[in-house]
Amino acid sequence: MEKERTVFDSLRTKSGLGGKLKALFSGEITDEIYDDMTEVLILSDIPYETAEKIMDGAKGYLKRSAMKDETAVIEAVKKSMMSIIEEAGTFPGFSFPCVILIMGVNGVGKTTTIAKLAYRFKTSGRNVMLAAADTFRAAATEQLGIWAEKLSVPMVAGNEGQDPSSVIFDALDSFKAKRSDVLICDTAGRLQNKKNLMDELSKLNRVCEKNSGGAALYTLIVADAMTGRNTLDQIEQFSKIRKPDGVILTKIDGTAKGGAVFAAADIYNIPVCFLGIGEGMEDLIEFNAEDYINGML
Repeated sequence: MEKERTVFDSLRTKSGLGGKLKALFSGEITDEIYDDMTEVLILSDIPYETAEKIMDGAKGYLKRSAMKDETAVIEAVKKSMMSIIEEAGTFPGFSFPCVILIMGVNGVGKTTTIAKLAYRFKTSGRNVMLAAADTFRAAATEQLGIWAEKLSVPMVAGNEGQDPSSVIFDALDSFKAKRSDVLICDTAGRLQNKKNLMDELSKLNRVCEKNSGGAALYTLIVADAMTGRNTLDQIEQFSKIRKPDGVILTKIDGTAKGGAVFAAADIYNIPVCFLGIGEGMEDLIEFNAEDYINGML
């Protein structure tokens, strides 16, 4: 619990969003203050349409007499932010046994996030397996293999250039034979050739649906919280395969903004399920909307 408080205090310090909003009340307060507040939200990587929605919602919560009251306005903004996140629903958690397809571009911390998920499941008493289906990069398999060895969990891997679907097929066979609880599958993250990648991911999804043996199937997108609008582009591209069950935002401890959460919720109606808050195995926490908003403001 102490870890979460430290991280969200850090987010508050880095973002400065609350301070920027409050600074608008330091001078003469006019009706234009709401336009200025919208601009501050946009500068925190919240899309324009979502920022407007937040401010419209905030004004709806306020009585006319309180529309120039700093404390009341900030609380109304928090309430409006919360309603947007709640509209996307919350990640329901995992049913076991389950297969988890992890998607995300190279460089977002996908491999480390898979390791953190595996650690999280293992320390809660679950039997975990990994599948290295990013056969485009030999380094991807090697990196995941290092984590599998450190965590003492089995991993199914193929050769460089091998059809990723065959790796997943073999992993599913092993998963069912060993009666494991969780199979976490890495996938290619290259977007240089979007059509090939999308076709490949579609095939992987079909293989999982047909061969999971009744296990629950989850698709999670790993996205870098520091990339701003690029996060939306990534979510949009991967969502063309299958609507993700959730988003894992990495590098929260290094971001100066944090608006990606609201973009995922408002534009794509996808809940954020986990936050990556550091390099340690324990540095993956469940997303809590109230803590997150308080951390920003």
